[in-house]
Amino acid sequence: MNWRHLFLPHPQTHQKAKLLHWHALVTYIVLFVFLQIGFSVINTYKPGVLGITSSISSQDVIKLTNVERQKDGLSTLAENSELSAAALAKAKDMFAENYWAHYSPSGKDPWSFMTAQGYRFTYAGENLAKNFYDSQSVVTAWMNSPSHRENMLNSHYQEIGVAVLDGVLNGQQTTLVVQMFGTPIQSVAAKPAVDSAAKQVAIVTRVPTPANVQPVVSNNLVAGTTVNYPNYLPLIDPYMINRILSIFIIMLISSLLVMDYVILKKRGVFRLSSHHFAHLSFLAVASSALLFSQVGSVL
Repeated sequence: MNWRHLFLPHPQTHQKAKLLHWHALVTYIVLFVFLQIGFSVINTYKPGVLGITSSISSQDVIKLTNVERQKDGLSTLAENSELSAAALAKAKDMFAENYWAHYSPSGKDPWSFMTAQGYRFTYAGENLAKNFYDSQSVVTAWMNSPSHRENMLNSHYQEIGVAVLDGVLNGQQTTLVVQMFGTPIQSVAAKPAVDSAAKQVAIVTRVPTPANVQPVVSNNLVAGTTVNYPNYLPLIDPYMINRILSIFIIMLISSLLVMDYVILKKRGVFRLSSHHFAHLSFLAVASSALLFSQVGSVL
C-alpha cells in the first residue's frame, strides 16, 4: 500500500485517507481503552510507577489561601504548628489505610488528628486535595468548589495548618494536600459533633466556647513532609500521556480533514457523507474531554 494513501485521498477513487476510515476511528478508541487497562495493570503489579511530579509547598498554599481571604475582606490566618502536625498525621494515615476521604475506614474523623496533637478548638475545618501540579491549582480548585470556598473564607477561623505528602494511594504515586483550619481555646474541648448544616466535601464543625476563654494563636509552622520512593521507576504521568495522545489524534484528524477538503476541491469533487459527521463527533467528544478534564481532585 502506498504510504500516501494513509494521509491523502485516493487519486482515482477519491476515497478518504486510510487514517480517516471508520476502522481507524475504532483503532483510536481501542488505543485509549488499552491504555487505561495498561495503567490499571501497572497500578496493580508496579505500584508507585504511575503518578505526577508536583511542586506544591505548604507555605505557598497558606499564602495563597490568605490572599483569597484578603480579597474577600477577611483577616489572614496564622500558621499553627499543631494544626500542621495534625494535617501531616492525616495525610500519613490516608496512605497507611489507603483511603481518600475525610473519615478513615477505621473510623477516625478529622478532629481526632487535631486533638491528638493537643489542639483544642471552637471551630475547625478540613479541605483535601490530591494530584495537582502546583500550589496555585490546588487553591484555585478549592475556590471553584462552593463548599471548599466556604471553608477557606470562613470568618470564624483564626489559624491554619497545611501538609503536603507524597506516597502511594490505590497503587498510584500521589501527592496529598491536607488543609486544616481552627480557632483555638485554652481549656480542653469535648469531642466535637459535626454540625448538621455542614457539607460532606468540606467539613466544618463547631464546639461551644467556654466563657471567658481567649484563643491562643501560634505562629509556628511544621512544613509538609515529602516521602520519596527510590525503589520505584521514574514516574509515568497517566494524565499527561492521555492528554498528549488526545491532542495528537485531534490534530491528526483535523489536519487530514482539511487536506481532504482542499485536495478534493481542487479536483472538483464535492463529497459530504456520514463519515464527516462521525469524524466531527469524535473530535467534539475528544475536545470536550480535554477541555473539562482535570488532573487533580478535591474533597
